[in-house]
Amino acid sequence: MRILYTLIFAISFLMLNAQVNEGKYSLSLGDQNGFMMDHKSAEKQVVEEVIENNLKPYGKIKRNRKAGEWNCQECNLSMVSSNTLNVYYRIEEGRDLVTSYLYFDDGTKFISSENDSDASEQIKMICMDIYYEVKREMIRKDLEEMEKQLKDYEKDLGKLEKKNKDLHQDIEEYKEKIRKSEKDIEQNLRDQEDKNMEIEQQKRLLSKTTDKLNKVGRSS
Repeated sequence: MRILYTLIFAISFLMLNAQVNEGKYSLSLGDQNGFMMDHKSAEKQVVEEVIENNLKPYGKIKRNRKAGEWNCQECNLSMVSSNTLNVYYRIEEGRDLVTSYLYFDDGTKFISSENDSDASEQIKMICMDIYYEVKREMIRKDLEEMEKQLKDYEKDLGKLEKKNKDLHQDIEEYKEKIRKSEKDIEQNLRDQEDKNMEIEQQKRLLSKTTDKLNKVGRSS
């Protein structure tokens, strides 16, 4: 069992160090110890919101637009330090990549693994929470977009189904018109026959009347 716990700890340690990098990174206060994460295929606004949402329960966050930084003054991160911290962070946007930098000042130093290993490990845990929340948020956005696309497809299908129904209705109407036209044709042919008979009768009557006219005044 001890071996299993050791293995789990080792894997967790490797994951932390794989996603969170330590180094000296630029800040308005000069190069300072910080923690850096690369968020691939993320949006800058999403990273900004996630970091703010993760830190604002611990203190008030202010933005320094001129420096392009945020600062959580007197941030009460008890898991890192019994004293309040000044936490700074900034975000850079690259090509299909957003990079975040977080700095933790305990009043005497900017924390790193070299000057406070225990606090550094807790900070890495905080960073990993941010890292995975960014991933989750991007997946949520993808899901929202997929759901929107699905609704669009369903709307398109509804239109196609309605069009199909209308076309079938048109066909039935055309069939009814054809049936009526066929009956009208039959009636028309009968009417033609009747009219031809009337014409023949009228011709015979006309002929008889003409003969009668021609015989008027002639001797028998």
